[in-house]
Amino acid sequence: MLIKEFRVILPISVEEYQVGQLYSVAETSKNETGGGEGVEVLKNEPYEKDGEKGQYTHKIYHLHSKVPNYVRILAPSTALNIHEKAWNAYPYCRTGKSLALCYLPLL
Repeated sequence: MLIKEFRVILPISVEEYQVGQLYSVAETSKNETGGGEGVEVLKNEPYEKDGEKGQYTHKIYHLHSKVPNYVRILAPSTALNIHEKAWNAYPYCRTGKSLALCYLPLL
């Protein structure tokens, strides 16, 4: 297997980039949330595993208002929720997303 690594030189340090990344994620979540829609944070806690320290988050993205009307009519509201579990040990991040499966009756 061939692995290629590309490096981009930035005018900021890694620590400053991390702060900026956290700020932009928090601002986007805040701006997209309101009226029961957007991002719901269930857990946000530090973790340590095998010498790796970071932040564990469990979020639910409510997408009901973000999809077209015909999708809202066909899909139950629970099918429009995406669960995200992330283990962020900057600069490494493991993320898993899951969608509640639903079965629609045949018409």
